[in-house]
Amino acid sequence: MDMIYKDILFLILPHLRQFHFHIRSIVAYTSHIDIDTIRQSFVHQQQSVDCVLDYFNNRCGQYQIFSLPFIGTRLDFISNRFRLVDENKNTFSNVTTILLFDDVKPLEYNFFRLVARALPYLKPLEVFNRLEQQEKTMIITNLIQFPHLATLIWDDIHMNLC
Repeated sequence: MDMIYKDILFLILPHLRQFHFHIRSIVAYTSHIDIDTIRQSFVHQQQSVDCVLDYFNNRCGQYQIFSLPFIGTRLDFISNRFRLVDENKNTFSNVTTILLFDDVKPLEYNFFRLVARALPYLKPLEVFNRLEQQEKTMIITNLIQFPHLATLIWDDIHMNLC
């Protein structure tokens, strides 16, 4: 441990010009964490950072903190409440793998349309959603296209999502 502390923290980190990261952490649902509190802990950084906080029905939540530009290629346990598209830029355009999960709000047509637009190079798409869709339509005239999709995995989904 002393070697890591000495060689990395004191010798290498001070010389880094950029440090790209994506931290996803599960938190116990004891009380809501203020997202601005998380953001303020990075105020003194020279680099742009953003974070997303999401709570689920199983009394757990997650927060994801990431450097901008986001260079990761994978996002896991993304719900309807995760902001995939910014007004000014496409933050997650490098993402090629995503796992969608929601036990609070069903994954609806418009959310899938947003995923297709925000993640143009998506290859595998995995979906977990036991909740019945609320915004049902009998005939879908506008099909959602995922031009690079090679794998679609539907795990533990409500039958009307099919």
